[in-house]
Amino acid sequence: MLKTKNIRTLMIVLILLIIGSITAWRIYNSQQTAVIAEQPLAVTTAVTRLVNKPQVLSLTGTVEGLTSVLISSRFQGKVEQILVEDGQAVQIGATLITLDPLELNNAVRIAENNVRHTEANLHTAQMDYQRYQTLYSQNAITKQQLESTEARLITSRTEVDNAYANLNSAQKQAKDTLITTPVTGVIANKAVTVGQVVSPGNTLLTVEQLDQVYVVVHIEQKDIAAAQLGRDVAITVDAYPGEIFRGTIAVINPAAGNESRMFRVKVKINNPDQLLKPGMFAQTTLSTGDVKTVLAVPHKAIVKHKGLNYVYIDDNKKAKKILVETGELLGDSIEITAGLQENTPIIIDNLDKIKDGDALLTEGGNTL
Repeated sequence: MLKTKNIRTLMIVLILLIIGSITAWRIYNSQQTAVIAEQPLAVTTAVTRLVNKPQVLSLTGTVEGLTSVLISSRFQGKVEQILVEDGQAVQIGATLITLDPLELNNAVRIAENNVRHTEANLHTAQMDYQRYQTLYSQNAITKQQLESTEARLITSRTEVDNAYANLNSAQKQAKDTLITTPVTGVIANKAVTVGQVVSPGNTLLTVEQLDQVYVVVHIEQKDIAAAQLGRDVAITVDAYPGEIFRGTIAVINPAAGNESRMFRVKVKINNPDQLLKPGMFAQTTLSTGDVKTVLAVPHKAIVKHKGLNYVYIDDNKKAKKILVETGELLGDSIEITAGLQENTPIIIDNLDKIKDGDALLTEGGNTL
């Protein structure tokens, strides 16, 4: 009985020792965690400064070919061959489309026959007139009969002239079965097929002259003073990220649009590699020549959360989260329009680790 009682006492002591050890460990661990939490976070700061911001006018425009030639047939005919495809480069004078010459050659033969027919009628009218003149001199016919014969002669001469004009037109059309390009450029918007019967004036395709192009923008009247002929413009397009094309203002429409009240402006750009193509959207940046002083911070200092922009500042060695409003990018910096003042120390690194209220060990204090 005594032995059993001693065993129970020993077990109780062991249990109490285990519980005490666990409790001591938890207390120690909490103390260590608190110590670690109180360790300051090493960060680098940059002091905000006012910077000069060039005033620019940013606009979205559309690329157009320097010359866009609409190719059409001058007469009705059936398409026999199409020798080009969209995107193909062509030189001035190159044949683009050929028309079936059969109907045109038939038209020439009909015109030739009409010439012969009217010439025969003219010959008959001339002989009749000469005969009636003789009869009139002999008082065998009246003057009215002579004048009637003279009128037929004049009509016959007119019919011959018309017949020759029709023949000349038919012969020219027969020679123009080859449709050529009047400019050097690139084929676009081909809208014709082999076997199609085309009518005069219907556009078959276009030839875009792309060694130089225009970017067309529309400028509000309050900004039109910034658009001056010859002024440099920077152009970017989404197709070539990071590449800047340079152009100059070449055309300013002197009248605003009736509905938009905006002025149409064309920026001419050299395009030797034909990277810029008609229909592309382009972003243009036009300097107005003015400079404005604004507050800026390094772009990497911005922390985004739920669509809002924040920065962390060093507030007496404590991290403080500040809501800010941003403006335009200025190189590696970004404009701050609200939320900060000049000479504020901004934290620019370890932003993924920092929390509002964290203790800080700062380095730097660098200016922008």
